[in-house]
Amino acid sequence: MTNSKGRTSSTVAGALRLLCLLAEHPEGMRLSELARRLGLGKSSAHLLLATLAEYGFVERAGDSSYRVGLTAFEVGSSVPDSARFGGPLAEPMRALADESGEAVSLALPRGRDAIIVQRFESARVLRAEIQRGTRMPMHSCGSGKFLLANMPDEAVDRLYPDEALPEVTPYSVRTKGELRALFPAIRANGYAENHDEYTEGIVGVATGVRDASGAYVAALSIAGPTNRFRCEQWVGPLLAAAEKMSALLADRWT
Repeated sequence: MTNSKGRTSSTVAGALRLLCLLAEHPEGMRLSELARRLGLGKSSAHLLLATLAEYGFVERAGDSSYRVGLTAFEVGSSVPDSARFGGPLAEPMRALADESGEAVSLALPRGRDAIIVQRFESARVLRAEIQRGTRMPMHSCGSGKFLLANMPDEAVDRLYPDEALPEVTPYSVRTKGELRALFPAIRANGYAENHDEYTEGIVGVATGVRDASGAYVAALSIAGPTNRFRCEQWVGPLLAAAEKMSALLADRWT
């Protein structure tokens, strides 16, 4: 990209190329591979990574690789609705929100949090502070509990090395043992419920969205106020919407 005088910054260009490359490899990339793919020396690539990491655009993964950081998502969240998470993939969410009149969200796992990356708000606004970019503790929301239930045991232990879990509301799951006890039913039923555990007065139900490999990569949820929302009423439509999204996501990569 050039400005009106045809000049560019090679450093900025290198950082942007690095971010684009990491975006193509969400599982992460090692320094040596990044340097090779970018045609840079390791020291130059490391300097770019260190600078981007300082501002949260890049983060270090547990296996000494690097991946896109949350700041990149937060910046991307300012893109108009028509340009992000739109098109066919968002249509099942929109249809479910229109049918139910309730809030429908898509969340991705990041560490101990489930981060909302797309949301169609209730016709009767649910909670203004719950929006794209909201980070919900995994153990205290339906989306997070579903994703945790479908992780290997060792992955759950890495996230929660201690038995005690943080209290989010008085209704939050408080121990790892209590959390694990929920997993068999979640896996058997294909969905997880949340009753006042992230926000008092809000109940919801969540299920998973699969990629082409069959792995759960996101969680789809629908929620409403406790005084009117009934999970059992919307389990079927939620599961159907998630299946449509999974098929669409698989089609993108096959």
